[in-house]
Amino acid sequence: MKTVTKFFLLASVIGGFAAASACSLGLDPNLIPGSDSSIGADGGDAGVDAPNPVACKADPDCVPTGGNKCLTGKCDTKKNTCSYTLCQTTASCTAAVCDNNTHTCSAPSAYSFHAAAFHVSLGNIGCGYPTPKSAIQRCFAAVYPFVFVGTTNGVVAYPVANPTSTSPSSIPVAGLPFFPSSIVASGGTVYFVGAAVGTGPDYKIPIAALTVPSDPTVAQMSAQTVFDTLQVPAVDAVFPDTTGGVYLVRADASKSYPAAHITAPLKDLDALSFSPSAGMPSNAAIAAASGARLVTFRQENGGSFAAFFSLENAAATGSAQNAGEQNLLSTEGQSFAPSYVAQSPTGGLLWSTASVNVPDGGPGTTVAARLSWVLPDEKATSFDATTHVEVSTYNLNTLGQDLPGPVAWVDDSSAIVISAVPTNTSQSIVQVAQKSGTPTIVPNRSFQLAFPPSQLAITSSGGFGYVLTPDQNAGANVHVFGSSCNN
Repeated sequence: MKTVTKFFLLASVIGGFAAASACSLGLDPNLIPGSDSSIGADGGDAGVDAPNPVACKADPDCVPTGGNKCLTGKCDTKKNTCSYTLCQTTASCTAAVCDNNTHTCSAPSAYSFHAAAFHVSLGNIGCGYPTPKSAIQRCFAAVYPFVFVGTTNGVVAYPVANPTSTSPSSIPVAGLPFFPSSIVASGGTVYFVGAAVGTGPDYKIPIAALTVPSDPTVAQMSAQTVFDTLQVPAVDAVFPDTTGGVYLVRADASKSYPAAHITAPLKDLDALSFSPSAGMPSNAAIAAASGARLVTFRQENGGSFAAFFSLENAAATGSAQNAGEQNLLSTEGQSFAPSYVAQSPTGGLLWSTASVNVPDGGPGTTVAARLSWVLPDEKATSFDATTHVEVSTYNLNTLGQDLPGPVAWVDDSSAIVISAVPTNTSQSIVQVAQKSGTPTIVPNRSFQLAFPPSQLAITSSGGFGYVLTPDQNAGANVHVFGSSCNN
């Protein structure tokens, strides 16, 4: 059988981006959040004046003014900055609502696994969607207490501190004079990467960064946009590191997948330096990042039906070097596309794919959508799929169907995962996978969506999962999931 590598990436899908762009420099620095502070926390655009001392030393320093009893301040003593919780409750899976007139919280009420859904009306899904449909995965990010959606009319943020809200306020993100091709969260920063323009050898690309405010009541946000130079014709994938920066990757095998690394605050008119990913295995592609390493992936959709991972050490530098492929056939078993790779904030990796059984002479059978914890953190050097769970089981005499779906980390031991519904594979089911003890799918935590897995995007932050779906008519919908809550 012919060997083909085919996979999807959770944060970025390798492939050409379709995006319109225009560029504007000289943004008002007073509208741009600093690298260590929140919008509105030091006199910026806050819905509630929540002061952020230059150097808070303890929680009592973080006190909202105006008698707002909805906000509870907390000092990050490592960064000496304040963050605010809206209507904090003591019991899990409960939420309270702030009365905007009295600035007091209601009594807490319980919510379930599917806490709420709300409509995105600013525009249809951006980032080139619907060609391909998987472009939806590039246009969605979350940094609690906000989610960000790229649309055909710009980027919009929604506060999600109240997970039960079905109509949170929409906050168009200012300072973005271009339509992003990719939106990626890294630490407390969201990056917006546009399409490269020009004829070369010096191409130009708009990139923006936004330090996400920790005050969920802000009314405005503004990103910082720069217009930089690069020597590759496109940025095809963007991956977060573990320190608040991102890797920019050009999917060009003939050039060994050149990569660059950037960290906010961004420098305007900078020349981005792309370095080859030396020693890249043949037919592999960059699938993720893990700390200072990029991760390659190759799936044999034929032959032994094995999958291979490798680490590209010292990524995006002149010293980059591949550490060699690792075959996961012995721990994963036979697998087949599509595949999704998700990164944790500590550099761990999750892998979602189809588990198959293809005996000599065939025919092949798809057994399950399988989730595997393949790398624990940014220091680990060995890939191992021994720890895995069957998300949904099938018995289909075909291979390569739209069955496994994207996945997002909740914490080091649990994840929100999507797969096709076994009894109706044109629809998807959202569930929670637990790693601790015997890996399992947590019972009584599931929700069905009327789209196949490849048409959905998923992200997580603050212990919540967020799924972006197309809308049957126009716009999109965001579904909020409490990962620790039952149906």
